[in-house]
Parts: sequence; structure tokens; C-alpha cells
Amino acid sequence: MQQVLYKLPDGWSWRKLSELAKTTSGGTPSRSNKDYWGGSIPWVKSGELGDSRVEKNEEFITELGLKNSSAKLFPKESLLLALYGATAGKLGVLTYDAATNQAVCCINQDDQLLARDFLRYYLLSQRKKIIEDSFGGAQPNISQAYVREIDIPTPPLTEQKRIVEKLDALLTRIDTAIEHLQESVTLKYSLLQSALDGQFSAITDRMTIESLAEVKGGKRLPKGEKLSDEVTDHPYIRVADFTDKGTIDLSGIKYISKEIHEQIKRYVISKDDLYISIAGTIGKTGFIPPELDGANLTENAAKLVIKDKQQIDLSYLYLFTLTSDFSAQAGLATKTVAQPKLALTRLSKIEIPMCSLEEQKSLVSTIEALKSKIHDAEAVLLGKIEGLKNLKASILDSAFKGEL
Repeated sequence: MQQVLYKLPDGWSWRKLSELAKTTSGGTPSRSNKDYWGGSIPWVKSGELGDSRVEKNEEFITELGLKNSSAKLFPKESLLLALYGATAGKLGVLTYDAATNQAVCCINQDDQLLARDFLRYYLLSQRKKIIEDSFGGAQPNISQAYVREIDIPTPPLTEQKRIVEKLDALLTRIDTAIEHLQESVTLKYSLLQSALDGQFSAITDRMTIESLAEVKGGKRLPKGEKLSDEVTDHPYIRVADFTDKGTIDLSGIKYISKEIHEQIKRYVISKDDLYISIAGTIGKTGFIPPELDGANLTENAAKLVIKDKQQIDLSYLYLFTLTSDFSAQAGLATKTVAQPKLALTRLSKIEIPMCSLEEQKSLVSTIEALKSKIHDAEAVLLGKIEGLKNLKASILDSAFKGEL
């Protein structure tokens, strides 16, 4: 690990993690052998790590699974570090004896030299650098060899324990404050949901989607064809591109060639349509930005094409798709087979509360004004959360320079 070492206080020293602790990883028993699973030994997955204590889950392996594979039983209070994928760098402390696979590194420190939570806090402070130093493409990979070479600023054990006590007190207060701010963000959106539901529930007249809009599906690529990152005149919109804010994330848009487009050119969506996901993640709706007008649409989504713009406003239709009423109707219309799917014929039967076009636009204006206020309040809260996270990082940095 190529780390810029800084000057430490008197009595401290830089030591490799391998001098202070033993590292090892697990292994996975074969799932093809039924005797390996369904036993009494808890099994931990890397996705269950999250900088806190790891609570017992519902998956177990047998003792035979340990004996006849590279899987290992790690003792209670072991420090675990996720090595691969989206969870790389995450930490957890076992609250029980458990086994895990090769995606997790178990670190057992020499208690005479190193306090486990001192090491945990230090690795937490170094996570960004560890990820930056990792190898791999889209997903980071951390090798055990790398972990063993991490340089640890090591004070006397009594000083380590003092620092841990101080960090426990300070960071717990910061984490509690962050949690309360996040709850405030959630509460504000709950208020928006209540207002939205209230506005639409006050409207008694109802019409089906099919009476107001054409419901048309997208189209999968012809067999053997693939999407491309190379920009062409024909973007292809996937459900993965749908955001939670009613629009399309342009950062990961894929494209198809002119030849492929010619084969599926009837399955495009315009900026005047509303999209809705109908497979996997169901009911995600929104608008198409002008730059994607005429893009091809995935088979896992449908478009709603308004028949008469003097009858229903597109933004009004979109806001209805955010209500609990729509979610309930879409849920009832959902078929569960290999994956959840909302059939187009059933989508077309969903009922929409209807009022005059003028009243629709007034409702949209009211909700948009409320959304704007909530967005502004959210920005303030998120700014405070970010400030607390920066304070947390600063405190950790100070702790390992002997300044706490």
C-alpha cells in the first residue's frame, strides 16, 4: 500500500497490519450438496456488513460444509471486511460465531498490540483510499495481500483504548444527529404523499386509463443483438435509466444501430408520452426529456399516449401515478410469475379520478408548489447531513494523528 506517512506523536509507530493481526477469508460450500446447507452454523454475506455489529441471519450451513470445503468458522467479535463488489470496504463485527465466503476477509488482531475497535475506526477512516487503490473494472476488488500491507498508526494499547472511547462518544452523537435529519427528510416526503393522496381522493368522478390514453408496450432487441455505448441517432431507454424523480438518467444511456432501429422503429416514445415500468420494478413513471424524443423503449416498460390533450393534462396523469390509489390498483393488477409483471390490458383498466382540465392544472400547480418547498427543505437537511459526515471524517483523521 503506497501511503503518504505523516509524523506521529512520540510513542506511536507505523506498523503493517500483518504485524498486528492475522487475516483470512472464507469459502463457499457447494450448494449442489444438500448436506452442506440447512444446518446450525450461521452464514454471513458481504452485503450484511455495514460498519456495525453483524446480527444473526436466517441462513445456515452444516458442520459437514466446513469440513469438506474451504469455508471457515470465524469466532465471535471478529472484524470482517468486504473485499469485492458494491460492498467492498464495508466493515462489521460478528456478534456470534459464523462462517462466510471468500468475498469477506476476517481480521483477528493480537489483543496485546491492537484494540479491535481502534483498527475498525482506522479502516473506516481509510475506506476511500482503500477503494481507490483497489483493482477491477466496474466493481472494486481488494486483495488480502493489500489488506496485510496496510500501514497502521499504532500508539500504546492504553492510548488506543482512550481514543476508541472518545470516538465512540463523539461519533455516536453525530450518527444520531444524522439519523434524525434523515428521518426529517422522510417525514417531509410522507407529508407530500398525504397531500397528493388527499387532492386526488377528493375527486369523485373516475375514468379508465384506456379511455384517456393509448397503452403501448416497448420492444426488446432482435435476437442476438446487443446495446452499445457508441452514440448513434437511436438511444434505447431501459428501466435502469428511469429515475425516482420522474425523468431519465442520461448518464448511462445505451444506443442501437440504424439497422436495429429499422426493425423495432414502431416502439419509440415521445416527449409528449408518459412511461411506466411494467416488469421487475413496477409502476416507475415519468417524462422523456426533449433530447430523447423518439428514443426506442424497452419491452419492460409501456407508454401512455394521451388521446385528447383537452381532456387530460400529462402532468396531472403523472401525479396520479404517484398516489397510493394508483399503487394499490397497479398492485392488484400485478401478475407474479418468474418476475412481477403488469399486463398492458390490466394497466389500461386502472381508474383515474377526473375533473375539468382547468381543475387538473390547478391541482398540478398546488402539488408542484408544495414539491418545490419540500425540495428546498430537503436541500437544507441534506446539506446539514453532509456537514456532519465531513465532521465525522475530520474527527477520524484527527484521532489517528494523535490530535484527539
